[in-house]
Amino acid sequence: MKIEDIKHPELKNHINMIYMHGENQNQKAIEKTEDEIRQYIRDKYFIISTEDSKPVKIPYANDGEYLVPVFTDEAEYINGMQYFSLNVMDENKDYIIEKLDYFKKLKEDPNFLGYIVNIARVSYIINTSLL
Repeated sequence: MKIEDIKHPELKNHINMIYMHGENQNQKAIEKTEDEIRQYIRDKYFIISTEDSKPVKIPYANDGEYLVPVFTDEAEYINGMQYFSLNVMDENKDYIIEKLDYFKKLKEDPNFLGYIVNIARVSYIINTSLL
């Protein structure tokens, strides 16, 4: 599979719906959309940023907690790498195209908070309950 083949407009739509439901304080609709996201990501492939064959970890807060960036298409990956570059975080970064359960051991790590989708836009965190 090639990077240009990865496209996730449906996931982006789900993310937008989550924000809209949040603004409307519609918890039931948020839960329904989260279920749709859970179903959607189960069999889909994403661009996952790696370093030395391990997922890139973005520190979150000060307790050792972290997020792993994933990208929904080639343009978002390019934007993400520019973001890394601006924050001096881009050395030795690469990518793989895999399902989000590829790094299964991440779920066992209590410091793993989930995947951040399209980090340059900080659009959404896929938390571990959705994996």
